[in-house]
Amino acid sequence: MTLNETLQTLHRIHRQLADLQDRLQRGPRQIKVAETSVKNCEAELAAAKDAYRQAKMAADEKQLQLKQREAKLKDFESKLFSAQSNKEYQLLKDQIAADNQANSVLSDEILEALEKLDELTAASKVAESNLAKTKEELTKVRERIEAQQQGLETELARVQAELDAAQESLEGDFKADYLRLMKSRGEDSLAPVEGDCCGGCSHTLTPQTLNVLHLDRAAFCKSCGRLLYVPS
Repeated sequence: MTLNETLQTLHRIHRQLADLQDRLQRGPRQIKVAETSVKNCEAELAAAKDAYRQAKMAADEKQLQLKQREAKLKDFESKLFSAQSNKEYQLLKDQIAADNQANSVLSDEILEALEKLDELTAASKVAESNLAKTKEELTKVRERIEAQQQGLETELARVQAELDAAQESLEGDFKADYLRLMKSRGEDSLAPVEGDCCGGCSHTLTPQTLNVLHLDRAAFCKSCGRLLYVPS
């Protein structure tokens, strides 16, 4: 195999490795996104339940207050029959009228509070449903990613073995330079020649560089530093 053919093969393998590694890393990221969705739904459900609890306490407090006011009102009404004077009778009548008005307002507030509780109950049910759905989705994502990861890891091992075998054909100082380049830049270390330009940065190559490449010798792009090869 010529040097150009070897470099072309190595570039293909490196791109395969980069793609596999990216897909392997993508799996855990997808799981993290699904886990975050579950946490968000859990927080929404907790907030909905807390809002219901606070509203229920407020409604209960108003209902208790109404019962106390109604008991007080009955007491005033019973005192009407034992009023000692017209003035006392009128004061009790005015107090009863004021309390009836206040109780009417309080009753309206209780009705609104109960309606609010119905809304909050519905919101809690929606939050519970959303949480159940996101948990189900998280389970599906984990199962899918786990199955994919196994296949990707197997393929990664195969391609890595192919890379190791291909690199065995490189020799001496050139191999050392190649390995240093790969360590720092990965798959971006190599580029094909496209016409008379570097396929990595589109820089126009000199006739001398093109000549070296066609003689099947190593050459680097003077603009981006990539190791060049002439694709077959």
